[in-house]
Amino acid sequence: MPSSRPQQRIPVLTWHGYNVFGDRYENNDLIAFAADLRSIDDAGFAVVPLLEVARWVRGERDDFADFVADGRPVAALSCDDGTDYDWLNVNHPQHGLQSGFAASLREFQRDRPGRQPALSLTSFVIASPSARRQIDRGAMAGQGALNDDWWRVANASGLMAIESHGWDHNHPTVSPVVQREQRSGDFFAIDTFAECDMHVRASANFIESRAARRPLLFAYPWTQASDYMRYRYMPNAAESLGTIAAFGGQSDYITRDSDRWYLPRFVFGPDWNSIDGLRALLDGAR
Repeated sequence: MPSSRPQQRIPVLTWHGYNVFGDRYENNDLIAFAADLRSIDDAGFAVVPLLEVARWVRGERDDFADFVADGRPVAALSCDDGTDYDWLNVNHPQHGLQSGFAASLREFQRDRPGRQPALSLTSFVIASPSARRQIDRGAMAGQGALNDDWWRVANASGLMAIESHGWDHNHPTVSPVVQREQRSGDFFAIDTFAECDMHVRASANFIESRAARRPLLFAYPWTQASDYMRYRYMPNAAESLGTIAAFGGQSDYITRDSDRWYLPRFVFGPDWNSIDGLRALLDGAR
């Protein structure tokens, strides 16, 4: 029987589609994601859009009854970096054809019709085309798998929402980066108005132009947010641009008291790497 007590702790689960190192659960985020969808459902949780969790933290909704009629506890799903693996099936150079996250969402809906009416995955994408090309060459062996031609279709699908992961990730394979001293590889170094504005305002503008919807959520690369960005830029500037919440990534549940400019998430690999690990994590949210 579902609990009548309102849920106080919500897990946000995160995967990275390009983490393909083999063909087993523990070394392939795509395989893990497909299995995890079933484990979440088997554990009695309902998936709700990540945007609605942010609105819950903001006090804009009291519960998720409009998404979950039977009172089940809820979880939200996200993925980072916006590689083509999020939406497409991609032929990996070492491990062959991979079913992307979207294919797994559709397969789940076919296999368990009606079980997850609000099933949705939020993809945090990198805005800059130049940065994405350089990251693809420098960190993904030139797969050509960091494109934006699927963003609009994904946003319109109801299965996926495209949100912002900043302009260039301040990634060490990118040159030049937004960071004024070219200190890449460390998002804590983004600590001036101009740098933050490029990552939030310029990124949102570009993503909106490609995805036909302005992003409302932001995820800090590597979970890192400078004090300036977290405590000054986000509450004072980002909200006026349409951003309503930002996600860090430290391992914790979201509560009504969570800092909405540094909301926590759990990440596959560091926070769980087995079905039993996911079950334990979900049990902690009941």
